[in-house]
Amino acid sequence: MISLDELNEEIKELTKDYKGFKFEYIDTATIVVEPWTRLKCQFGCPNYGKTLVCPPYTPKAEEFVGMVNSYKTAILFEISLASIEDNIGGISKIALDIENCCAHFGYYKAFGLGGGPCMVCNSKGEECNLEECRYPTEARPSGEACGVDIHKTIENNGYDVLGIDEENNSYFCYGIVLLE
Repeated sequence: MISLDELNEEIKELTKDYKGFKFEYIDTATIVVEPWTRLKCQFGCPNYGKTLVCPPYTPKAEEFVGMVNSYKTAILFEISLASIEDNIGGISKIALDIENCCAHFGYYKAFGLGGGPCMVCNSKGEECNLEECRYPTEARPSGEACGVDIHKTIENNGYDVLGIDEENNSYFCYGIVLLE
């Protein structure tokens, strides 16, 4: 296993082409998990129940908090997007890429949490199979789908909750990779 400093350099290389991308290691104690986040999915998101990485198929907050507590360190990343349509599903792809990079260098417990609904099947011109995921090595849930209060979590780590990127006339989206 390489050191976190060495991993830092590998992640920088992996993400060098992403506009407005930055990341940091955080203590998992700063990740806030609350049951109310599922309400926002169930009553407000048109994708509720349509993919296996959305509620009601994802772990409930009460279960997920135990998972988070089995880690000490996570990666919190931020990326600038021009609009919600700018590829919110890309957040999950970035989380998966970072997860795979971490696993490659010995962080076998790494698990990525993206943002928004799963777009894997859609990107391949297919519909999600709710009986069994066809792409389990590519699909990752959003933090919110598992109960993560991303606003409180980013606030706990010194980020602006409004998430406006005035320099690039866009806004920030966030993902988490549970690391070790």
